[in-house]
Amino acid sequence: MQPPGLAEPPTAPVRQASPPTRYYEQPAPTPYEPEPEPYQRERPPARYEVPAEPYEPESRDYRGHAYRQPEESPLEYQRERDRRSDRTTLIANTIRVATALIALVFVLHIVFTLFGANPNSGIVGFVYGAARIFVFGFGDVFTPGDATIGLIVNYGLAAIVYLVVGRVIHRTLRQR
Repeated sequence: MQPPGLAEPPTAPVRQASPPTRYYEQPAPTPYEPEPEPYQRERPPARYEVPAEPYEPESRDYRGHAYRQPEESPLEYQRERDRRSDRTTLIANTIRVATALIALVFVLHIVFTLFGANPNSGIVGFVYGAARIFVFGFGDVFTPGDATIGLIVNYGLAAIVYLVVGRVIHRTLRQR
């Protein structure tokens, strides 16, 4: 009996769609196929095995890396993820605060220089020493005729660079 809507039976036999094979379940080679290259390893043909009770997924495509059921509950996973996030947040905030403090040292150095602070004072000496340590290559980027203007421009540039780099690192770590 023909289904309604068909005038004639099909002339060619209809091919049944074969089930899709995974890339690691290669069909057995046929005799007319060329031999595989020597550097390619052959995989055994896939075979059906009755699943064990309760359901255990088949091993992955890598030998020796079988699928393992998660050993922790979703709640434990969420807690561990939160702990990692908290650590990342702590590191990001620490970097941001450290770079802001270094920029503050540069600003204080500029202010102390402009107002002629006593370099023998403890806090002024500490700020001058810390600024010289953290200025790295920014201490002599610009060399104008007046040394005070050179100090303001160079140490101001260093402060801006520290603030920008700290902010970029902070945002990068926070987005993870």
